[in-house]
Amino acid sequence: MKKGIFLAAAMLLVSFSLSAQTTAREWLTKLDKTLGDRYATYMTVATPESETLNGYFMVDGEGYYLTLGVMEVYSDGKLRYEINNERKEVTEDRVDTESVDLLTNPTHAFDFVDSEFDVSVVETLDDGVVLLLSPRSADYGITDICLTLHREAQRVVPRVVVYNYDGDVITISLSLADATQSKLPVWDKSAYRAYDIVSFL
Repeated sequence: MKKGIFLAAAMLLVSFSLSAQTTAREWLTKLDKTLGDRYATYMTVATPESETLNGYFMVDGEGYYLTLGVMEVYSDGKLRYEINNERKEVTEDRVDTESVDLLTNPTHAFDFVDSEFDVSVVETLDDGVVLLLSPRSADYGITDICLTLHREAQRVVPRVVVYNYDGDVITISLSLADATQSKLPVWDKSAYRAYDIVSFL
C-alpha cells in the first residue's frame, strides 16, 4: 500500500513539474509574440558597483541601437560600433551572437532559451510571473537569469531582467516604448570623425 502511495506522489510531482515548465514556456512564447522583430524600451541598469544608469534601446530585425549613460551602440546584426562619448572613442567589433546579455545582444535577448536553458516559474504575481532561467552549459559564464514578466491586456511585457554572473548581479528594469513612429538609428562614421577608432575587425 505504501509503495502505491509513494508512486502516486511521485507521479503527481512529475506532473506538477511538467505543468510548471509548460507554463513558463507559454509565458516566453507570449513575450516573443509581443516583442516581434521590432520594439523599443527604456531601461535602468543597476551594476555590481551600485552605479545606476538610464538608457534606451531599439531593435529592428537583426539591427539595434542602444544608449546607456555616456555610451552608444550601433549594430547591423554583424558588426557592432560602441561609442564612448566621454572619451570620444569608437570601438568596432563583430557581434557576439553567442551572448545572452541584453546589453550586448538585444536582438536575441529573449529567444535563446529553447534548448540552452531550463526555465521554471519561481513566483506567480497578480499580473505576471517571475521566471528562473538556468543554463545547461557552463560555457555561458552565467549562473542564472531571473526574468519578471507582466501581462498587459493581450500582451506580455518584460519588466525586470536580473543577470547573475557567479555573484555579480546586473539588474535591468524595462519599460516598453512606442517603436512604430521612429526609425532605427544606424551607424554613420562621418558623425564621429573627431573620435578615435579602435578596431577588432
